[in-house]
Amino acid sequence: MKLRSFDSAFMDLMFKYDQLFGSSQFVAKIGGNTRAYLQGAGIPTAKIHDTIQVAHDEVKSGATKGQSEQINAKIFLSPDSHTQAAALTWSADLTHLIGMYPSSRMNQRARIGHSVTLSTLLTVSGFGNLLENLYFMYGLNNATDLNLLTVSGDRNTFRACHFGGPTNATPADESGYDLIRLNCGEVLFDKCTFGLDTIGWTAGDMLRFYGPADRSVRAIFKDCIFLMNADTDAVNFIETTSGQGRGFAFFDNCAFLNNGTSLVYGIDGAGLGNFKIYANISTFFAGCADIVAAAKEAYVLHGHGGWASADKLNNLLATNPDVS
Repeated sequence: MKLRSFDSAFMDLMFKYDQLFGSSQFVAKIGGNTRAYLQGAGIPTAKIHDTIQVAHDEVKSGATKGQSEQINAKIFLSPDSHTQAAALTWSADLTHLIGMYPSSRMNQRARIGHSVTLSTLLTVSGFGNLLENLYFMYGLNNATDLNLLTVSGDRNTFRACHFGGPTNATPADESGYDLIRLNCGEVLFDKCTFGLDTIGWTAGDMLRFYGPADRSVRAIFKDCIFLMNADTDAVNFIETTSGQGRGFAFFDNCAFLNNGTSLVYGIDGAGLGNFKIYANISTFFAGCADIVAAAKEAYVLHGHGGWASADKLNNLLATNPDVS
């Protein structure tokens, strides 16, 4: 497909966004078609960067210098493979990374991987950021590639992103492996896909909620898919850690799909109590013998379709796992 086929609509949209939300920056592969197109379209060379971190740092530098046009700046990522030789730290505020690719659920062409061992691929510590239309590929043949994404900043949004990992079985054998770690305030994942259904997963967790007692994670997952190919029964889709603060995770129309060995529990409920998990009726787990240990069922609540016990029928009260 020639890039010219989308230039008019894309450029019109970009410039409209500029008028509302500030300046745009670009990350495009050296020698790639997108870079040539952007240059031909008159985008200043100073706005076209070789790497994601350089583009981020340019925006953040402008913001700290008081350049108001950098607030709500957008960084557009070309539909290429962007391989990282160092960990990414997104510490800017109100700075958005958007893949130049149609909204999709898996394996988008604006891809972020890595060529060296990284204990964490991406840390989002700033607030009010949007990351959209991106595919993250994480995991080499190394036991220390343990975390694709950590979110410690508040009020961030991830939309139509695929967090692909583990992409190698070696880190998937480690008990310290957590695909996603959330130690933040408010965060939204909308139409995102987590994991892969190809690599065998032996230990660790997909989502880890953690933090001190005075830290309240409030996470919303809307229309998300969680993929796993477990090769033991000890893995969990969700881990909660003892002593974490009051907060919640809400799953709206989400599917947890394990195509491998059936898990003992979909949720490790060690930290449930102050922290609770809510789900609506269209959220479900597949490939699990049970959702959570019986002692923690009171802290997992979900909607029902009228099949609960007589005292709960049609009264709109949420029920707990295994309540018939």
